Amino acid sequence: MKIVDRQPLRASLIVSILFGIFSVVIYNFYADFRQKEFLKILRQNAISHERLLADTATFSPQVLKHIEEKSKTQMTDEISAIYDTTGKAIYGSFTEPSLDKKLVKRVLINKSIAIENGYYDKIVFLYEIPETNQKVILMATALDDFGYAKQDRLRDLLLVGTLVAIIVLVVVMRIFVKRDVKPIGQIADRMEQITAHELNQRLPQAALTDEVGQMARTFNDLLDRLEFAYSQQRNFVSYVTHELRTPLTIMQGQTEVTLMKDRSEIEYKNALESIKGEVQDMIKLVNELLELVRANADAHLIDLQPIRVDDLLWQARGQLLQKKPQYTIEVGFDEFPDSEEITVNGNAALLKMAFMNLMENACKYSNEPYVSVFIHTRKKEVEIRFVDNGFGISDKDLEHIFEPFYRSLTTKEVSGHGIGLPLTKRIIEIHLGKISIESQAEQGTNVMLVLPTA
Repeated sequence: MKIVDRQPLRASLIVSILFGIFSVVIYNFYADFRQKEFLKILRQNAISHERLLADTATFSPQVLKHIEEKSKTQMTDEISAIYDTTGKAIYGSFTEPSLDKKLVKRVLINKSIAIENGYYDKIVFLYEIPETNQKVILMATALDDFGYAKQDRLRDLLLVGTLVAIIVLVVVMRIFVKRDVKPIGQIADRMEQITAHELNQRLPQAALTDEVGQMARTFNDLLDRLEFAYSQQRNFVSYVTHELRTPLTIMQGQTEVTLMKDRSEIEYKNALESIKGEVQDMIKLVNELLELVRANADAHLIDLQPIRVDDLLWQARGQLLQKKPQYTIEVGFDEFPDSEEITVNGNAALLKMAFMNLMENACKYSNEPYVSVFIHTRKKEVEIRFVDNGFGISDKDLEHIFEPFYRSLTTKEVSGHGIGLPLTKRIIEIHLGKISIESQAEQGTNVMLVLPTA
C-alpha cells in the first residue's frame, strides 16, 4: 500500500478512536447530568406532594390525587408515594402497600437511593416532616421522555459528526499527503537517471524546505562526495598508470638496446644498474601507494599509543641521514617542555613516516639540503615547524599541493611522485591534527603541524 493511501487510513483510525472516546465521554457525561437533574425534579415533586398532603385541613388524599391527575405539569407516568420508616405505605398514587425491606434498609443507611429501570428513573429518600420531626420515606418515579429525546439526539449527532469528521479527514489527509510525497516521486525519478557516467545530475531541492528538502540536500552532498571520489579515483588510476608505465618503458627500451648487439661486461653492468634504479623507483612508488591506501582505508584500525614527539623526530632524522648523509637536519625546541607537553596519542611508524617525508622534501627541494625543525608546546597541543630556504611554492601550486601525483613545473627535474604530502596530510588527520603550509617562490617554505597532546 502506498504512503498516500496508508497515512490517511492511519490518521482516520487514530481520529476514530479519539472521537469515539470523546463521544462516549460526552454522551455518558450528559446522561449522568440528565439523570441527576431529573432526580432533583422528582425529589422536589415528592416533597411538594408531602407538603400538600400535610395540609389536611385543605386537602385530603383523594383531593391530592385529583390534583395530580389534572395537573398540566405532571411528568409522564409520574408516581409518588409516602412510607413510614418500616416501609408501610402512608399515601401513594398507586397500589404498592409496602417497600422491600432491603430497599428500606439501604434508604435508612444512605438517606437517598436512585434507581434506573429502563427509561424510568426512581428516587427513594428519607425525609423529616418539619411540623412533627417525624421521618418518612418518600418515593417518586416518572419517565423522562423529553430528557431521553435530547440524549438520543445527542447520540445521533455524535455518531454522524464522528463519521463526517473521519470522511473529511481521510479526503483532506490524502490530498495533503499526495502533495507532500510528490517531491519524493520526482526525486526517485531523478535518482534513476544518475549513473556512474552521469554523476553530475542532482536532485531537485530549490523549493523544498522540509524534511524531504533536507533529504534531497543530503543526497546531493553525497553525490558531490561520490563525484569527487570517482574523479579522484579516475585521476589516481590515470596517474598510477602513467607513473608505472614510464619506468617500465625505460627498462624495456634499455633492455632492447642492450640486446641489439653483443656488448662488453661493463656495458651490460651499466645497463643492469640503470634497470635496477628504475626497479627501485617503482618499488618506492608501490610502497608509497600502499601506505596511502592503507592510511585512507584502515584509519579506524590503527593502534595509537602515547609517544613523545621529540623522540620520533630524532628517530626520523637518524633514519633519513643514513640514506641521505649529505642532508643537514637540525631539531630544536623554542623552549624546553615537560614530558607531558610533547606526548601525543599516535602510531609511531606513521608519524615517523610523515616527519621523514617533510624533512626529505625540505632538503630535496632546496639549493642546499638543509632543514630546521622547531618544536613548540602550548595548551593541549604541540606544534612542529619544518623550515627551509628552498625553491618555495607559488600560490597556484599551493592550491593543489595535497593532491596525489600533483607536481609543480618547477620540481619536474627532481625525482618524486607527488605522494609524500598527500600521505603526510592523511597521517596527520588520522591523529586529529592539522597541517598548513606557508611559502613563496624562491623564499623557502614553512610547514606547520599541530597535534593534540595526550
